[in-house]
Amino acid sequence: MTRGLLAAIGLLVTCGLGAAGSHAGTLISNGRFTEGAGGQPTGWRTEAWAKDASTFEWKANADGAGQISITNPVANDARWCQSVAVEPGATYRISARVRTKDVGATTAGALIAIEPRIADSRDIHGTEDWQTLEVTADAGAETNWDVCLRLGSYANLNTGTAWFTDVDMMQMRPAPARVTRRWSFTLPSLDVALPSSWSEVGFPIVAGLLLAFGLGILGGRHRHP
Repeated sequence: MTRGLLAAIGLLVTCGLGAAGSHAGTLISNGRFTEGAGGQPTGWRTEAWAKDASTFEWKANADGAGQISITNPVANDARWCQSVAVEPGATYRISARVRTKDVGATTAGALIAIEPRIADSRDIHGTEDWQTLEVTADAGAETNWDVCLRLGSYANLNTGTAWFTDVDMMQMRPAPARVTRRWSFTLPSLDVALPSSWSEVGFPIVAGLLLAFGLGILGGRHRHP
């Protein structure tokens, strides 16, 4: 009996952990840039304010990971982006490892941006070794975000080079549950014996009606003195 009980408990725990694990994991596709072809990592696209002013590169490392880069020889707003479905009202955290070289200090540097104009991470300038950037944001009524790895921004064009890898996106909090109010009421039960025939109550009813007419309750008119 004891062994059977312990086995059942173990099975429940295992199932519970499996169910929890099934919800874990990043929502970003190919966030380590290990897959791709023709110089383009799978699931990612490039965008820029000045289309031909930036250089985009993808490199798969020997250790199985990969990285992407943006080089702006002249001031530009350039980015790698991926479209991701989100749950309206939920909260998400996006992170990435970033390093930079010769990024200008006076305008937007290397950063994570959630589009359309949802939120930005802090940005990195100058020449910096690998470090982690992250941004947390709520999905209002949106059902889709563009997660962008960016050098420069709107009206904040910049120069230099930025490298990105290990992009991750997790749901931190689901959308709030909707509360539906339901109104209900219960009629009281009346334990009253009804008369066996109307003749038993005929006189009280007639008397009550005559009294009501006499007092002016019925009849539709009010008498004034």
